[in-house]
Amino acid sequence: METPESQPPPPMFPRSRIYHSYYSEEKTFSAPSANTQQGNQLPSKVYNKGLKDLEDNDIEGLLSKLSIDELEDLNNDFDPDNSMLPPSQRCRDQTDKEPTGPYKRDNLLKFLEEKAKTEKDWDDVCPYTPGVKRGKVYDSDSGRNSEEPEVGKMEMPIEIDLDDDEEELECALVSAPEKDLVDLAGILGMHNVLNQPQYYNALKGKTQDETTGTTFNGIIQSYVPRIVPDEPDNDTDVESCINRLREDDTDLKEVNINNMKRLSKERIRTLIEAACNSKHIEKFSLANTAISDSEARGLIELIETSPSLRVLNVESNFLTPELLAKLLRSTLVTQSIVEFKADNQRQSVLGNQIEMDMMMAIEENESLLRVGISFASMEARHRVSEALERNYERVRLRRLGKDTNA
Repeated sequence: METPESQPPPPMFPRSRIYHSYYSEEKTFSAPSANTQQGNQLPSKVYNKGLKDLEDNDIEGLLSKLSIDELEDLNNDFDPDNSMLPPSQRCRDQTDKEPTGPYKRDNLLKFLEEKAKTEKDWDDVCPYTPGVKRGKVYDSDSGRNSEEPEVGKMEMPIEIDLDDDEEELECALVSAPEKDLVDLAGILGMHNVLNQPQYYNALKGKTQDETTGTTFNGIIQSYVPRIVPDEPDNDTDVESCINRLREDDTDLKEVNINNMKRLSKERIRTLIEAACNSKHIEKFSLANTAISDSEARGLIELIETSPSLRVLNVESNFLTPELLAKLLRSTLVTQSIVEFKADNQRQSVLGNQIEMDMMMAIEENESLLRVGISFASMEARHRVSEALERNYERVRLRRLGKDTNA
């Protein structure tokens, strides 16, 4: 009977480390299965089988025959980059040394400084000498590193004075082929007239071929911006429009005072009041005129009383959401407005209640085809889109009916 002292020490190598040899490049050893063994004796040789074929009893038997030193070496033999192992098992235990005392930062820094001063630096292969280059010198002509210049190669370029014979130089440049001029431009560093392959071929002394191009047509031309003239100022004669609207001129069908911010508020009110008297105006534009609710309230009467008005544009002003909702509600009186633009006001957020009121007004209107208002609610955008589609369908059916009757 074996005593506890005679029993083999427990295995120090975790079984999980044997199975998780994911990154191991060497072949693992294994023993034949238990069916081929005779009794409890394990074979002395293990060959060409994966560790998965080993049973737990086989592994325990293999480990029980190892000495303490062999188990320690086996325990330290693992891959620190194996992601299958937890971080605590990727490094061997190196905490056998007894602690020397508590941590003292100043003493540690002092020890590191003294150790750095006492340690000898490694010897340089080539000692430093002022004015002498160490290592190999790169030779751009041959494309390799060389310590000494080749025989027959000039160390310095030849200096040529081009001022002595300018006429001959000019004649040579005029009669030179374009391919040679491309090489000359690369040598002179004129990279702005060459493409990149041509420039580097010229620097390396290579000839230009069809892949790089032998002419100056291969360069990338810069984009020349198209000059767009500024939009002219609005030269609408407001006084003439007011008089013609009061007289109900049949030829005046459009009034446009867009971008006329210098126009006084009184003149805008007068213009809106005069437009209420006209029965032939079809388009009224007041975009970017800096009008507020006090000036735009007259538009409610204009929309309700004018049967000919088709387009109303009040974008980029200072109208409140409440007034915009009233303007849309007033379109239900005559239902003649086809296009209503009121986007980009000072108060960008309309509010859920105002959006619902506008949405219901648009759904009840059967003439609106285009509405320039930004709705934040998804429901309002969807229902307004469906209402406008229905109005477009009414227009289509009305046109088909006229064509059929004709």
